[in-house]
Amino acid sequence: MVLDSGSGFVPSYDCIMSKRQSLVRALLVSTTSMVQGGLSETSRRCGKPTCQCQADPTARHGPHLYLTYREEGESRSLYVPPEHAADARAAHEAWAAFWTLGCALAALNRETLRRQWQRDVSPRGMRARQRRRRD
Repeated sequence: MVLDSGSGFVPSYDCIMSKRQSLVRALLVSTTSMVQGGLSETSRRCGKPTCQCQADPTARHGPHLYLTYREEGESRSLYVPPEHAADARAAHEAWAAFWTLGCALAALNRETLRRQWQRDVSPRGMRARQRRRRD
């Protein structure tokens, strides 16, 4: 580990590269089943006037699972049959993992850029800036 002058310990370049490779592999695994969207459960009344669900909210039909998402700026929902609920939940969890991994990868990329940009600053330019600050 290398001590960063601002915020504490930061990983070395080799450690960052190793972590990046690990994250990319995990990212690829999560893409095999991920589905972007949310899951919602709803209970509904049917159209039969004599059904209990018309008078008693606790007797409504459901809960029914839906995958909700946006497509071309519009909200959409996809009914999930009960026998596929576990698949839908796993796909939703894979999306959450993909998002988390992507954010971690972005953080590593920021660290790499920060280091590269600090390395690219010429010592002569740094000295001139330091002189200006003292003046």
